Amino acid sequence: MLLPRGFFDSGRTFLLIDGAKVENLSEIIYKEIPGASCDSLYRGTELADMSEISPWLVQADPESSLFSKCFDDWMNRGVAIALQADAAFDELVTHFRGLVIGTLASGDEVVFRFYDPEIVRQLLSPDTQNENAKRLLGPCHAVAVQDRRRGDWECFRNNEPSHEPSREPFAIHEEHLVAMEQAARQTALRTLELHTAQYFPQLLHSSGTGEANWSRVADLMSEAKQYGLSSTREIALYINTIGWLGSNAFDQEWVRQLWQSRESQPERAIMRIAEYAEKHSREEQING
Repeated sequence: MLLPRGFFDSGRTFLLIDGAKVENLSEIIYKEIPGASCDSLYRGTELADMSEISPWLVQADPESSLFSKCFDDWMNRGVAIALQADAAFDELVTHFRGLVIGTLASGDEVVFRFYDPEIVRQLLSPDTQNENAKRLLGPCHAVAVQDRRRGDWECFRNNEPSHEPSREPFAIHEEHLVAMEQAARQTALRTLELHTAQYFPQLLHSSGTGEANWSRVADLMSEAKQYGLSSTREIALYINTIGWLGSNAFDQEWVRQLWQSRESQPERAIMRIAEYAEKHSREEQING
């Protein structure tokens, strides 16, 4: 397993795996690493009744089959981050369990998905003063985040690992909310890039250069939003329509008519159009 240069200079290696993205996660962990040092972060918290989607902390060797599952087999799903620390397992559990609930400026408590790879990346990328790294990583001295499409790694360091457990919930400030919004957009983009590459690769290679033009997906997202489509699913259906009918799909009379008949409900309109586009394209393929 190829991780960032310098990640293994010292310490134990751990995984933080998102249970919301992996069904029956605890069973998989114990199957891959019998007797593993692991625990659900929601256990013993007010989120305990949501244990089926809880993140799990696992001490795991980089050469283990669980590492391979997370970063090879499940790479496109962005299910985990890798951590390194000199601290004991129980110390890490205590620290990260204390982060699962954050507080907004209003005082409201919210579930804090700090372990999502894109959220980690966005929170730590501009962290020039090491403040976010110190608070988020606690006793860990490094975290590695994998890109869901390319598979390459980015490593963030915590220059001041702390072994003192925080007694206060993580305070989510405006800059954190902005970072999490950016993470959500990046996650949506990566999801749509992978969707396009799997089902409509011709859209990425229209230039004839042989290299994938990934910016095409961002352009399609912008086009879809001009039609009032906002969710990842709606934009994926827009991409499907373009994939089946071509870039001029919405210039075709029957597509325009379908859109205009349901324009006040864009999500319903694109569902119908994508369904008809697939049917129309397949009939043309059959009939030559």
